[in-house]
Amino acid sequence: MGRYYDGDIEGKFWFGVQSSDDGEHFGSEECDSNIIEYRQDREVFEDVGAKQIQELIKNLSFKHVKNNENGKKWIEYNYYELWQEWDRWSTEWARQHSGTNKEWSYTNFQDWLFKYKEIGVPKPDISDKPAYNVNEAKWMPIWEWIARLHLGHKMQKFFEDNPDADELYYTAEC
Repeated sequence: MGRYYDGDIEGKFWFGVQSSDDGEHFGSEECDSNIIEYRQDREVFEDVGAKQIQELIKNLSFKHVKNNENGKKWIEYNYYELWQEWDRWSTEWARQHSGTNKEWSYTNFQDWLFKYKEIGVPKPDISDKPAYNVNEAKWMPIWEWIARLHLGHKMQKFFEDNPDADELYYTAEC
């Protein structure tokens, strides 16, 4: 299940979080087609895209207080960097438990933050609908920004890896 994009960059849009037109935040232009075809100009990306990446990094940054032997200390974090760490952790979990009934039962991101980083609170159980819905409403923009930044970094990497390319193309399923 899901909608994919492919071409000079490729990946899968995040289900329930990321719109097929998310590339427009970086200056991509929709081309006429039954599938959304995009052309991303390098110069536009270096202006619009770079600004969007910085804005997303800013939006995903937060300070969290940690207790240590000297008292409380504020530490700067970024949800995208933490998500990347969790992604590596969950991928390794699935690899270590491959072929067992635990393979896909790794800890979700929010619970991982609480358990391993002492950040936030555990994700409420869906049986507590009011708390669960408030939690989901809080996390929805964070997920959207993480997914969008992930796409923006793929564009950035393409241009870094292809210094002679003036544009990149990709199609997105609607």
